[in-house]
Parts: sequence; structure tokens; C-alpha cells
Amino acid sequence: GGLLVLRDQTLETPNDLCQFTALFGEVEHNEKYDPRYLLPDYPEILRIGNTMENGQYNALFIRADPSPLLWHCDDSFRHPQPIGSCLYCVQAPPSGGETGFAGMAAAYEGLSETMKSRIDGLVTIHSYDHLNKLLRRRNPHRPPLSDALKQEHPPIRRPLVACHPVTQRKSLYLPLCHIEGIEGMAATEGDALLEELQAHAVQERYTYFQHWQPGDLVLWDNRCTLHAPTPFDDETYSRLMYRLTVTGPQISAA
Repeated sequence: GGLLVLRDQTLETPNDLCQFTALFGEVEHNEKYDPRYLLPDYPEILRIGNTMENGQYNALFIRADPSPLLWHCDDSFRHPQPIGSCLYCVQAPPSGGETGFAGMAAAYEGLSETMKSRIDGLVTIHSYDHLNKLLRRRNPHRPPLSDALKQEHPPIRRPLVACHPVTQRKSLYLPLCHIEGIEGMAATEGDALLEELQAHAVQERYTYFQHWQPGDLVLWDNRCTLHAPTPFDDETYSRLMYRLTVTGPQISAA
């Protein structure tokens, strides 16, 4: 579980989206993003896409690579982490621009008992600076993380196998692009283990790809679901999504 897909949703006002999302937790304000990426008068709503205004992007745009996909959960490098995210589709290209979702509880349950024993109890280090450096390698125009943001979001310890606070179900907690390494493990060994686990977790049997249409609304549980963008022809077509995040009960070590 952890994914809700609703088609053909018409919003009378952006406040409708805020009220719907608030049914699942406390809706956050997007304080760490450039204000021009936020919907005017709605700091809860982050615009994601390639739309422009006066020659500048008015939405957060990170060009997706075709491979490897950037599987992640939102903001695992901060506490409290958003427990859920909501995307509402305003504009979509005719092809490409899908979002992939991967179920981490099913992925954990599909591991061998030997692998489960190996990874239970391991701790990973999540870092906003690590993520930003990775994104800068993909997009050199992205600025380095400011000293203020580094201080606000220092590296944080997270369990590799998490226990969901509501269902008590175990899942892999594996936003690989956020993870500097495994605590107490050599980088070479740790990186190889994490990559092996991610390759397992994003197999077709554990994934679903949302082919967006305007009016689609998708909400997912960040505590047990990864997601990843896919590329589209952004020089020809526009893609615009509204994203909201909610906070609530946090994961714990399994």
C-alpha cells in the first residue's frame, strides 16, 4: 500500500487541493524553495515543471535523465520528514514525463531471509548536501547548497529497514540519491549493497508508472514509497504539477 490515484479531478480553487491534502496530515509550507516557484498566495503549493514567466522558470524544473532514474522519497534528509506528498497535474506532455512509484514494503518482503538478516539494524546517513552535489553533476547550473541550508539540514541518521508507525509493516527506506553511506561500513561495500537493494526494489513487480493527464491527482506515503520522474521533450511541450507535502507520525527502526 501507500499510493492513491484519482483521475479527472476538477479544482474550483487551489484551496480545494490544500483542504483535500490536509485530510492526510498537517500541510507544510515550502520554506526552502525559491518563492517564485510557489503558487501565489499558496505557500503550501510548489509548482514543478518547465513553465516560464517573463523569461524565467516559475516552477521548479529538474530535467530527468532516462537512466538511471532518480528514485527517492521527499526530503528524507530533514526531521520531521514529510510523511506524504500529493501531485496534481495541471499540464502534461503527450508522451514522457511519467512518474514511477515503487512499493518498499513489498520490496522488503521479497528479499531473501539471508539479505533481511544482513540489513536489519543497519543505519544510513541521509544528506541534503549529498543530494545537491549529485544534482549538480547532472545540471552544472544548479547552485551549490548555501552554508545556511547546510546548517539547517545537517546529515541525519535513518534506518535502512523502517517500521511504519501506523501499519507496523517493515519496508526498505532507500532513497539512494539522498544517502551518503551506511554507518560503520566501508564506502565500497556500502555503496554496492545499496545499489543491489535498489535494483531489487525497482523491479517491475514492485513499480507502477503514472501516465499523467490534466486533472490527475496522486498521493503517496513517503515512508514506504519511492518515486522517480522520467524525461519528456521539454523544448516542445509544457509540464506543470502542483505538489503539496504533509507531516505526521515518523518512521522508526524496525
